Amino acid sequence: LPKILFYAQHVNGSNPNSNPNTNTMASSDPPEQAYRREPRGASRQRGGYSLQTSNTDPPSSSPSVTSGSSSRINYRFARPEPPQPSAVPRPPHHAGQSHALSSREYYDDVASVATTPSITPPSVLRNGGSNGVANGMSSINNNNHSDGGYNSGSSSFGNREYIADLRNKRLASTRRINSNDHHNYHGISNTDDERSIYSSSSYGSQTTASTFGNKVYQRGMDAMDVMDVFLPNKKRSRFTLAISALVGLVGMMFYMYNPLGGDYITSNGIMPASRSLKDLDEQAAMRSTSTTAGGVSTVVPHGDFLDDFDQRRRRAADLPDGTIFSEPAHTRMCRAIVERLDQYDSGVTKFEQTIFTESEYVCRDPDAPYTAVLNMFAAQLLDSANNEIGLNVDYTHRCARWERYCTGNMTTIQFHLPDPLSTTSHAFEPECVDAPTLRTICEGCLASDDPTDPDCVLFPQGYLDTDTNTCNLGCYFSQVLPWIRNNLRTVATHWLNTVESRALTFWLRNAAEFSHREKDDMEVSVVSLSCSNDDCDMSMTECVCEFEPLPNWVYAMHVPRSSTNVAIVVSPTCSKFGEGCTLHAQELFHFFKQLYPRADITENVITSTSSWYMRMITADHLVCPPGVGCLLPSIARDAYTYAYEVTSPTVGTWLTCTPQDYLNRLTIPSHPPVFVEGDCRHLRARMGQWSPAGADMSSSLQYSNPVDGYLGCADTNFLATPEDPYRPPTTFKWDETVWATCPVEVMTKANFCAQMDRLDLKRILFVGDHTTMSQAVSLASILNANADISLDPAVVPNFSKTIPCPNHPNFDITYIRNDRLEEPGTAPSPGTPNCGPNNDHYCYPWSSDYSNYANKQLLIVNTGYHWGDDWEGYIANFQNFVGRIDEISAANAARALDILMFRTSIPGHKECDLHDTVYGHYREYCPRIVNGAFWHWWGELPPYNDYAIRIINEWNLLNTVKSGANIELLDPWYMTVLRPDGHLSGSDAGPSCNMSPQECMLYSLPGPVDWWNHLLLMQLKDIEIHVDSNNPLQAWRI
Repeated sequence: LPKILFYAQHVNGSNPNSNPNTNTMASSDPPEQAYRREPRGASRQRGGYSLQTSNTDPPSSSPSVTSGSSSRINYRFARPEPPQPSAVPRPPHHAGQSHALSSREYYDDVASVATTPSITPPSVLRNGGSNGVANGMSSINNNNHSDGGYNSGSSSFGNREYIADLRNKRLASTRRINSNDHHNYHGISNTDDERSIYSSSSYGSQTTASTFGNKVYQRGMDAMDVMDVFLPNKKRSRFTLAISALVGLVGMMFYMYNPLGGDYITSNGIMPASRSLKDLDEQAAMRSTSTTAGGVSTVVPHGDFLDDFDQRRRRAADLPDGTIFSEPAHTRMCRAIVERLDQYDSGVTKFEQTIFTESEYVCRDPDAPYTAVLNMFAAQLLDSANNEIGLNVDYTHRCARWERYCTGNMTTIQFHLPDPLSTTSHAFEPECVDAPTLRTICEGCLASDDPTDPDCVLFPQGYLDTDTNTCNLGCYFSQVLPWIRNNLRTVATHWLNTVESRALTFWLRNAAEFSHREKDDMEVSVVSLSCSNDDCDMSMTECVCEFEPLPNWVYAMHVPRSSTNVAIVVSPTCSKFGEGCTLHAQELFHFFKQLYPRADITENVITSTSSWYMRMITADHLVCPPGVGCLLPSIARDAYTYAYEVTSPTVGTWLTCTPQDYLNRLTIPSHPPVFVEGDCRHLRARMGQWSPAGADMSSSLQYSNPVDGYLGCADTNFLATPEDPYRPPTTFKWDETVWATCPVEVMTKANFCAQMDRLDLKRILFVGDHTTMSQAVSLASILNANADISLDPAVVPNFSKTIPCPNHPNFDITYIRNDRLEEPGTAPSPGTPNCGPNNDHYCYPWSSDYSNYANKQLLIVNTGYHWGDDWEGYIANFQNFVGRIDEISAANAARALDILMFRTSIPGHKECDLHDTVYGHYREYCPRIVNGAFWHWWGELPPYNDYAIRIINEWNLLNTVKSGANIELLDPWYMTVLRPDGHLSGSDAGPSCNMSPQECMLYSLPGPVDWWNHLLLMQLKDIEIHVDSNNPLQAWRI
């Protein structure tokens, strides 16, 4: 198509601004145009094409149809052969330095090549050898057997000339030019036949012109000449474009529907059908001659080796002689080890070094990273074991040599593992694999049904005693485990420093509230969906993918509310073969959109196993259904990993058998998961809506005694009518739309007293600002104990009330005002604040009152409203609060029995005086989010909540040496942001309750704040279930 469009613009007279007798660029040509008009007789090579112009007819070796004036410029395109390195001086190359050529530098490299180069055979470019690339450069697979190495040698990745050669080689046409001339090559033979396939002997000579320049083989060139004859100049371009589009459409339809097209390629074998990789596919066998000796398949392709690159997914042979390794390295190593062990037993003690490298099928396997990585570490285990004996059989995977075209696009995790694999994290233990054991492992592996299975090396005796259903991991895999973890962590560190550092800011594109946050403030959760087995290959048409999805409530428990990003990653094999896998991912996407309304939710089928593994390893939280896809990333992670495992009738994988130091921060719940009633506190009030309560429930939502002061002003001034007997904000109830089994029930004094008694709680201590005070007043009012609570700003706001319970012990409700959870050392007084950056907030002491209380108590705290946009100050303050709790608990062991709760902060609502009803969903609230000093920095409250939740999770799940009790979360945030009605300046307040300035954060009582306490009662019921002696607390259910 580019050639056709080029001709449409430049053949005789087609460009009205062109002059065939001038060498200036037409005004319509872009300045970076790669094709330029040249004087007659000139020859120029640019952009990978050779352009020759002449005022005479082309020679017989390159026939052409001419028409019109004899002075017409004739263009001939010839794809260049792999050129010799440019003679243009280059800057010196340093070890480890890579060069990324720009498009302009690349064109300059092409243009600088001599017109008549000495052609290097492509087989030599691929495989090296004595006739290798000029200037003594080695190719990717340049091997030297004189060093005693199998598939060893140095590469020239960093050499700039070599990269240019490879890129030009990529441009070289590899299809057979003359269909009547079947050229075959064997190994690295440098024959004239092979040379004639790729090039002519004289690139610029007219007497021996390259067949690439022959117009017979340049599709579309004759058509241009025909159009030159039959079509007017003005219509030629449009006709050419239409014909090109039609031809392309017909070609795509032919490929899609022709049985010899794409379906044929898919069904007849691109890759071997199984993971064993013992034999090449049948299609390749039909097109090649194969011999097998010692487990090494020597394949002699017919025609150019690059012809069927897309089908065989290969670019070069494993050895210079054309040898292709169809088995992983550990299988080939075992043969060499057994042979040398025989010599060792006969008295030979010195062996020549033999280096084994990994098979391309292992390095480039995009569908089974688990098996491929284990193949590599099985070979590394054999390397360490045999070298302890002195057999001198070494292993280095060298997977990077299979990188396609040196583009840096290494998509499998195998490419990124250090080479050689690092074993410094755990020294090899010789007593684990001595010479007899090594022989037993290798001989057993070679004699097994599948010698290519890495389990025959890593688990020679299995990892499970089937008689007792107990683990028997053995020292072999225990030796390899730290190696796997260390190498994967190394790759993850490099990935975070490159790709992720540039991508994190993009992940926040949909979270407007987090626009100010740095990448360190992000919390990324990943849900990985893959097949339970590792047997499927994308080249297959059918495969059994065992996919076991998890119920939605499991993800809601493990993915924290503070997540800024939730990524659903799906393996290609699961997407193609897993029954319900794609549908489950799509359902999760929409489910997470509702469950995490402020987070950025993504759902992708990850074709790159390196990206898949890195996302799992570097995520803050990882949740995986049963399967091998998450096994290796799970052991490489630090925390917050939930890998579900089938344990009945037997364990499904070796993960449950790993040593305890791997399980300290790895949770392996059993599958299928079992819902416990107390789990509701992780789900309740997160997905639901407000609905009319009805007359009976609305009646129960009213107070027996109205609240004095500004909090009760709206209720006091309300005039009931038969149509509206209750103030509108008190006539709504919260309905759970997803988890109906986890409702928020309306509390009564009787059931609240009973719950306090069951938990043996003698006091509820509220510590916080005015919003916390409104919750404390609300609870006292529901329990009919709101008398004599003064809201006069001239009076100390702290209060304590005793709640009489007829059938249960009494308990106290205490409130201490402390706007920032600080204790600056001085006590405030009404009108005399004592804390904050401008000393304008009130922080009454609370810690000594909490610490010295004699009985078990419930502490409910909140902070966030009085921190403005001081993000760093809030972080330091909340950390100090948690540390203070730990100090108090260490000094008084009774405090470890308390129940601690942090209530999330609720932002206000813009223009609350205009709202008289509820929002139906979060999308209705989201456009009205405001931030800034004028709005009291309400937009900062959700990020503050997120950070507090993150610290609470770390405190509960990761802190194994803490003295204090776990901190529970009381989160009425979602249910309250849907309530723009009922504020102190709301439409129901009336003119006599006018607040100046407008108050759109605090609510009138009764109202939405009452539901914070209804939610509190339900949380206490869930806590009781978990502390019941018959149902011990599980760490991951905290």
